[in-house]
Amino acid sequence: MNLKYLGKELYHRKRRTLTAVFSLAIGIAILITINALSKAYNEAARMPLKEIDADMIVQRAGNVPENLVGPVFACSAVTIKKDEINQIRRLQGVQGFGQALLIWVFDTDRFTIVLGFDPDNPVGPGALRTQVTQGSFLEKGKHQALAEVSYAKNYNIQTGDNVTVGGKVYQISGIVDASRATKIAVANIYLDMDDAQKIAKESRQVQNVSPFESKDANILFIKANSKQINALARSIKNIMGEKVSIATSASFLKHLGSLFALSDKFSLATSLIALVITILIVLKTMAGNLAERANEIGILKAVGWSNKDVVSQLSGESIIQCLAGGILGLIFSLIAASLLGLIQVNIPIPWEMSPTPHFLPGGGDPVFKTLQLPVTISWRLAAFSIILSTTIGAVVSGLLSWHISRIKPSEVLKNE
Repeated sequence: MNLKYLGKELYHRKRRTLTAVFSLAIGIAILITINALSKAYNEAARMPLKEIDADMIVQRAGNVPENLVGPVFACSAVTIKKDEINQIRRLQGVQGFGQALLIWVFDTDRFTIVLGFDPDNPVGPGALRTQVTQGSFLEKGKHQALAEVSYAKNYNIQTGDNVTVGGKVYQISGIVDASRATKIAVANIYLDMDDAQKIAKESRQVQNVSPFESKDANILFIKANSKQINALARSIKNIMGEKVSIATSASFLKHLGSLFALSDKFSLATSLIALVITILIVLKTMAGNLAERANEIGILKAVGWSNKDVVSQLSGESIIQCLAGGILGLIFSLIAASLLGLIQVNIPIPWEMSPTPHFLPGGGDPVFKTLQLPVTISWRLAAFSIILSTTIGAVVSGLLSWHISRIKPSEVLKNE
């Protein structure tokens, strides 16, 4: 391969070179951007669960409370029995496990959403440890409570105050800003799991609708092997029955809309279409180049160049153009990713995962987790695009090599 000759050809045939480079750059940019966007929506759908270090949330739907007096369960989160919890905890693929107890408490002077959890467990509401704005986080066994910042402001609650929930008194250890954390299983008052279980067990309304024992729960948070989530969901359904509700990142993706729920398939189809169109454009450009240079190729053969030499020379030009197109496409996609990263996306949180009585102000309003679309281009995707563009150049030149070999010096020079 004559590198000096290669450089002159690329430089002096600017229109052809730029057409090939920009055509491939646009195709590669579309391929990278679509795949990065698909990954971003999948990552955004995972964010509500990621913030509580979980991959699955398990609940059971039940009956509506008979009377809204004292502590009751929301109909979307009724009792999950201790033996069911133990069976699920032992399932293959479970890497982390947390449980919680969500209770509505209708006292005479106020309504309170209470959430009991293990403050020492990072899976689940334990993630609120980073959202304490005043005081300190719950300590297990200390008969303490955390107050959500807006609830505390509404009822003038300060750190160190005592609050009465369901007839029991707790000291406020700290104030948490749950609005900055996940919107899943939010509450006004957060208690140690043991304290919340006592409230539920002693509630006549709870026992009438959904019998509850001291080690039961009504929300499970599971950290799982990503490859086993679907199998785990099936196993959990077999254990808990048809009324089980299992939330995963896939279910959040569905709430974004059918287009995003099919994002992986959509990105694959779009990428293939962009790739085929790009190859056809490059092939057409290279074929036009070959037709333009038929006389030149004939002269090269006449002065002693073999078919292998000619094919090698033109393949080198093709690969250099496609490599430049791949790099330019990567630059285009990085610019597109930075612009798309400015977009805010609202992840809908189903009412069942953050239930508030509909008759209260805002009780039926949709809840969203708002975040910047996390569009990034991985080094694997970038490397793949560069390798792909170079391969396209090699494949296209290979496809044209047969035509190059059929060019005979005597035929193309006799008309000169």
